Amino acid sequence: MNNGQKTDHRTTTLADQTLETTRRYTSRQLLAVFWPYLQPHRLRIALAILALVLVAGALLGMGRGLAYLVDEGLGKRDPALLDRAVMATAMIAVVLAFGSYLRTSMVNKIGEMVLADIRRAIFGHAITLSAGWFENARTGDVLSRITTDTSIVQTVMTSTLSMAARNFLLLIGGLVMVVLSSPKMSLVVLIVVPLVVLPLIFMGRRLRAASRLAQDRLADVGVEAEETVSAIRTVQAFGREDYVKGHFERAVDLSLDAGLARVRLRGLLSGIVIFLVFSGIGVILWIGGQDLMAGRISAGDLSSFIFYAFLVASSTGFLSELVGDLQRAAGAAERIAQLLDTKASLPAAMSPQPINMAAVTACEFAAVQFAYPAAVNRPAISDVSFAIKAGERVAIVGPSGAGKSTIFHLLLRFYDPVNGAVRVGGIDLRDLSLADLRGHIGLVPQDSALFSATLRENIAFGQPDADDAAIIAAAKQAQAHDFIMAIDGGYEAFVGEKGVRLSGGQRQRIAIARAILRNPRLLLLDEATSALDAQSEAAVQHALENLMADRTSLVIAHRLATVVRANRILLMDRGRLLAVGTHESLMVESALYRTLAELQFSIPKVR
Repeated sequence: MNNGQKTDHRTTTLADQTLETTRRYTSRQLLAVFWPYLQPHRLRIALAILALVLVAGALLGMGRGLAYLVDEGLGKRDPALLDRAVMATAMIAVVLAFGSYLRTSMVNKIGEMVLADIRRAIFGHAITLSAGWFENARTGDVLSRITTDTSIVQTVMTSTLSMAARNFLLLIGGLVMVVLSSPKMSLVVLIVVPLVVLPLIFMGRRLRAASRLAQDRLADVGVEAEETVSAIRTVQAFGREDYVKGHFERAVDLSLDAGLARVRLRGLLSGIVIFLVFSGIGVILWIGGQDLMAGRISAGDLSSFIFYAFLVASSTGFLSELVGDLQRAAGAAERIAQLLDTKASLPAAMSPQPINMAAVTACEFAAVQFAYPAAVNRPAISDVSFAIKAGERVAIVGPSGAGKSTIFHLLLRFYDPVNGAVRVGGIDLRDLSLADLRGHIGLVPQDSALFSATLRENIAFGQPDADDAAIIAAAKQAQAHDFIMAIDGGYEAFVGEKGVRLSGGQRQRIAIARAILRNPRLLLLDEATSALDAQSEAAVQHALENLMADRTSLVIAHRLATVVRANRILLMDRGRLLAVGTHESLMVESALYRTLAELQFSIPKVR
């Protein structure tokens, strides 16, 4: 029953993962995603809204001030009234300036702080997602959501959104003042407003979809660039510059097509809205002129009427332009929300148990079956069972694709098995906290990963609170101290991106020093000396011997020296465990092992 449940759970997780990558969001759903990041800034948002209202009110008040200036100051030729009108206008201008300053400063501050929180949340969430999710995710696309998409949302939050809100208030206020100035104008307004709103609604939806597609295509450009730059030496070594350039240009062309489609929709929407608005304003001005000539309104009222008509027209024009930016931001926000909503993390233990350090069995596979998410119909390992005693040294051998690395992936709980169980200290990994489990294990991969930091920071990556003496001692054990001291800057020297300033052997020794410093109970070594020259290998092998003493070690082995020193050897092929024994026994009992010995271990054929 447990096995069936785990299979069902895994199927649900993969289905949810597919659903999340294709999900579309309504505006309300997007607000629900981003509201937790806006909520701490409620007071600042309220002040920004107050500033917006203040600015809109000041601008709308200037229309009535203009009417007073024309009718009372100029019409009656009264200098005192003219002075008062000018002073009132100046005061409105001061209020307008203060409100604009407050709006701009508050909105920009909110935007910067909120987007910083969102970037932290995206990155923090992404690094908790399971290895299975990253199998299908594209690195460039994830980076695009953290950088490009958040920058677009930030631009909208810090400028476009406040401009849109201000112009919306001016549009509504201007329409109200136009109607109050001449009630008969309400009929024209009732006709013009729906004609303007309908294109905004229907074309706005198409524009949002086009904006989302343009963002996806732009992310594809980032993916192509990131993959090519990461593998630039391979590209140049094979002389494939033209090939990758062609791929990149195709991605750019698709991005360009999507961007031009968005621009065409945006331009069409803007043109339709501006035509309808200015046509309506023209009708309104004609009616106002007729009322002035008939004596039904004053010159001041007509002046304010024209002022408000101008506000309505300009605000509508601004809004039609800003709709494109808002829809583009909505597309970017949707991509961010999809990543934040992705729930591809491995389920955490409800009540985590402590690792039993005194257990006789250090780790165990019990009838484990597993397939990678990207190849669910092709099991990576099938019905694998073995137990390793505490302090035992076990080598895992087999041809490429046998499932050796998968053993490590499951022990580190990058994935959960489809069937069966993986245990450490007698406890199923699903009942342990990930922090405890991975703190219990030390890993030295064949292809060591270094970060763009100093040598000191790279060695101390797994034990960040280690002091200088411990770091140097670990480096000496890994035979890294001498070459570190020969580098300008010593332990404070930067290794470059992915350790590019170091040789392969040097990178490997730093990775070994990192594992030595961590002092784990369970060691996973993926042929840790494979990248070293003969002299360094002998020294590091001695260090590893000291490290593996009285410690459980699993070694993916490709060399005779490693295999011979193992207490037991697990022979794997095509995801199955074929045999278990010592080097001598397997040489006699297993034809596959003898073949591997001849081809990989470089020893004479046994007759």
